[in-house]
Amino acid sequence: MKQIYIETLGCSKNQVDSEKMLFLLKNNGYNITGEPEKADIIIINTCGFIKSAKQESIETILELAEYKKTGKCKKLIAAGCLAQYYPKPIKEEIPEIDVVFGIGSLTDILNAVKKSNKIIIHDFLNDEITGRELIGIKGSAYLKISDGCSNFCSYCLIPKIRGNFRSRKMDKILSEVDFLKSKNINEINIISQDTANYGTDIYKKKMLAELISEIDKMVNNDCWIRVLYMHPDHIDSKMLEYLAKSKKFLPYFDLPFQSGNNKILKLMNRKGNQENYLKLLKIIKEIFINPVFRTTFITGFPGETDKDFKETFEFLKKAQIDWTGGFTYSREDNTEAGIMKGQIKESIKKKRLKELLDESDKITSKRLQRFIGSREKIFIEEKIEGENLYFGRFWGQAPEVDGLTLVNTENAQIGSFINADIIKLNNKDFFAKP
Repeated sequence: MKQIYIETLGCSKNQVDSEKMLFLLKNNGYNITGEPEKADIIIINTCGFIKSAKQESIETILELAEYKKTGKCKKLIAAGCLAQYYPKPIKEEIPEIDVVFGIGSLTDILNAVKKSNKIIIHDFLNDEITGRELIGIKGSAYLKISDGCSNFCSYCLIPKIRGNFRSRKMDKILSEVDFLKSKNINEINIISQDTANYGTDIYKKKMLAELISEIDKMVNNDCWIRVLYMHPDHIDSKMLEYLAKSKKFLPYFDLPFQSGNNKILKLMNRKGNQENYLKLLKIIKEIFINPVFRTTFITGFPGETDKDFKETFEFLKKAQIDWTGGFTYSREDNTEAGIMKGQIKESIKKKRLKELLDESDKITSKRLQRFIGSREKIFIEEKIEGENLYFGRFWGQAPEVDGLTLVNTENAQIGSFINADIIKLNNKDFFAKP
């Protein structure tokens, strides 16, 4: 039986794609290995969102291509976003690549591993694979409910890489939830490029809350349901009120604002504005008890003046976001923003990002104080070797992006929960005791 190794780069959406490809391969007679030197076939599931991600993907391909010389590898497959968007260039410029496999139809990975010297790019289809070979945190899983995006933000390549927004049918998603239940999953993180818009294409209305209501009925009583990537322009009071009825939905709101300046938001082709975003935060606080917020900002967008940046800085202070991430603007080919006048120097972009994140760190430290002294359910991720300590997260910490909760206990089960009192805060991490 041939051994297959897969390297996954980029976001959680890519991780789900890798898990589904691995599931198909494993169920069709291939063995999965975690050691590339033992693999007959190596697949690199690439990212192509911004320049730095493209560079990382190329470097990873070249690094793993060495196993064609030093290992068992006879076939190297470049898959994912970079492969989808630049199939011919990467095939021509990296001769070690045998097969280029896009993301249009994941089910064709079985065909890809059998072919040689091919480019396999399909029109975009929704994958209806409900099985997964889980490779992430034990007990936690991502659930992709749609793919592609139709927001057409001026800086973003996603619609060109992954196509227009496409919701998956609800019955297929629920079948996947049923599969995850069989794997003892205690945390479901709902993802897509635009979760709040789920259903608007195939059901002609927003159906996120209804979907969560159905998932709520299926999962165990302790299970967490968290929604990530909620585009703030697509959230309304009706949706929030419906979500508030769910017993397992976590009041954790991941709202990528990208800017707090109305001029820049318009240049980004975002429909919202500073006033509406602050109003949205206020409405959420009225509907949910003690919600937690996460956002991201882009600094140095074309045309952003010092005054514009100052407005974003002040917006952050007004919004009082619990968790803030940030990026410097990346100028991408074939984007509207890429040809805009007023491109900003990299040094200025980085300076602004540092100022913004320094301020956000202060806000985070202040905001998290409210949880000290509270008793929380902690999801356990990992044991620290040789110590009576475990890494975990309370409900206000999403996997991989937020801080951690260190639990002092002799015994906890990885992938499950433990009740603990939060004793203190160290930077962005909590310390807790059962």
